[in-house]
Amino acid sequence: MRIRRLLSFAWYAALVALSGALASAASVEILAPSAGSELSGSVQVRARVVVRPGEKLDKVILETSRGDILRMAPLFADTFEVTLDTTRLRNGRQALVVTASAKGGDESTLHPKENAWESIIRNWAAEIPVRVSNPYHYYWGDLHAHTSYSTGSGLPADAYQFARDKARLDFFAVTDHSPLLTLEEHEDTVAQAERFNQPGRFVTLWGVEATESWGHINFYMTPSPRLPSNLDLLYRAAGDMMLLGHFNHPSVEPVPGRTWRDDFEGFHYSPAADRVMAMVEVRNEREEQAYIALLDAGWHVGAAGDEDHHDRKWGLGKTWTVALARELSREAILDALWSRRTYSTADRNLQLNFTVDGEDMGSRITRRAGTYTCMVTLQDPDPDQVIDRIDLFLDGHPAASERPKLASYAWSVPIEFTPGRHYVFVRVKQAGEKTTWSSPVWVEAY
Repeated sequence: MRIRRLLSFAWYAALVALSGALASAASVEILAPSAGSELSGSVQVRARVVVRPGEKLDKVILETSRGDILRMAPLFADTFEVTLDTTRLRNGRQALVVTASAKGGDESTLHPKENAWESIIRNWAAEIPVRVSNPYHYYWGDLHAHTSYSTGSGLPADAYQFARDKARLDFFAVTDHSPLLTLEEHEDTVAQAERFNQPGRFVTLWGVEATESWGHINFYMTPSPRLPSNLDLLYRAAGDMMLLGHFNHPSVEPVPGRTWRDDFEGFHYSPAADRVMAMVEVRNEREEQAYIALLDAGWHVGAAGDEDHHDRKWGLGKTWTVALARELSREAILDALWSRRTYSTADRNLQLNFTVDGEDMGSRITRRAGTYTCMVTLQDPDPDQVIDRIDLFLDGHPAASERPKLASYAWSVPIEFTPGRHYVFVRVKQAGEKTTWSSPVWVEAY
């Protein structure tokens, strides 16, 4: 009995000591939302922060996977809160990180490693996984058009006005040929883009088309029309300046009648430019082959359907680029383009959504090798625009097909991803030979 009492006392003493140690330890705990929650709209993020005796809390911040940093405000003595707008985040898996910084304390009680870089500031953090799910709006646009400043007709003001009022586009860009533009003409294009930009109604971008023997590439929001003619130097400059890029009318084989090639020197890959080359025109079988060649080469490009107008019918072509964005603003449209959240379509009102394991098209995800659900959702208000066929491509080859024969359809298909790097996209064929291509989802399977 005496031994049992001594053991009980020893356990009690150990618990008291442990409780004291925990009470004096610094910690961060995320109270809300809970790990694994599905988030939409605005949510309150709340955290409890405990500092050690003698220390003074400096700040508490929330950081998102997008890179947003939000200062959290005190709610109670040890509890902090901030409102997070999840519509600024992409859909799918995300991580929320709360970091607390403290100053001061009894230096004699701190381990030397806790004073990193001999700083008096110490940091503690907590992280939770969440899943974001917010609806997108569908916006139709054209990102490749010319005026009389290069090889087209009319002026930039004419182009923006026509695209808005006649073609009724949601977004539009004038992209005259770089070698033919003067500085004054480029400045006028920028000025007209700013003049016609109307958030909520019509979003304008501007850019230039690099035009060389290796092919043509659009770059957007350019500060100057002057670009290097050497492809590798151009890639490096675009990467350094973070210029959003767009491969134009690509082709694996030479096209009769063209005095230039559109294979961009064999589609050779540039890590520096891969960050900024976000789109490629995919409007026919020839460009589909080039799309696959670019993806096989390692490029992370989404599908675009721009018309390359040289006449005065800007936006009234046969194909369009659709951007999935939270709102009709320049910031939101550019975010969709940078995120490769686009598709190319010959249908003026077909809405396409494509996900892999709940992640948007354009996403780059890492998963354990195995089978994951690819989801294709199609909606067309025109009952005669039936969907003849849906093809799902895995690493450039058809992996599954479906024949809905309906104007609107939802298709869930399991796809196995073996260890390695993969990409997957869908092609949709409708009545009247109208074709739509999605941007890919890239999967790193381990």
